[in-house]
Amino acid sequence: MTVSPYLFPAADHPLHDATDRLKVREAVSGFGIALRYQERAPDPPGTPEADWCETGHSIFVLSGHIRYDFDSHSVEAGPGDMLHIPAGRAHRHKPSVAGNETVRYVLTEFG
Repeated sequence: MTVSPYLFPAADHPLHDATDRLKVREAVSGFGIALRYQERAPDPPGTPEADWCETGHSIFVLSGHIRYDFDSHSVEAGPGDMLHIPAGRAHRHKPSVAGNETVRYVLTEFG
């Protein structure tokens, strides 16, 4: 296989447990963007609310349903849905699983 700054072979980026409910496969490009595959399990009852995230993301949902809470509203996305969240405080958000099924999705992370 040709070595390229555009290719991130799965074998070089194994899926690992980031937390007890989040598995991540991540590749960070030399262009300042992280590309991730994530599996997020539902939070059990009584789990403390997540901190706000101000990082920008583009997301493609593969399976399950994810919810993003913003200051002014919330959105839920399911299989095949795409989201784009700009970086910055004005777009801060909190992700969570909508429903009882683990959500699997691909996202980019930027500035």
